[in-house]
Amino acid sequence: MENFKIEIKSGSINDTVHFHGNIDSHADSHFEELNQRISKKSVVFDFSGAGRINSMGIALLLRSIKSIKTEKQAEISIQGASQINTMLFKMTGIYLLAPEAKRL
Repeated sequence: MENFKIEIKSGSINDTVHFHGNIDSHADSHFEELNQRISKKSVVFDFSGAGRINSMGIALLLRSIKSIKTEKQAEISIQGASQINTMLFKMTGIYLLAPEAKRL
């Protein structure tokens, strides 16, 4: 069952990437073109619509964060992560590559 999607909203200063649904092996194809769709030097990954994230999802996130940082020279921050996903991001080192967005 395919219900995962990535929605990108381009603002004046950053691109916001909204994740909807569970991030797992079924999400793989959605991550393939993510890089090309990023145009700003500041990128916010918004997980407020995301569900469960398994080990394959973590691998996809790490790969896309690294390639956006390398190829686009962009800074990435994370917002809207659930308590469980926040713990997961801390344990897997995602927050080392993409820190939590500062709350205004």
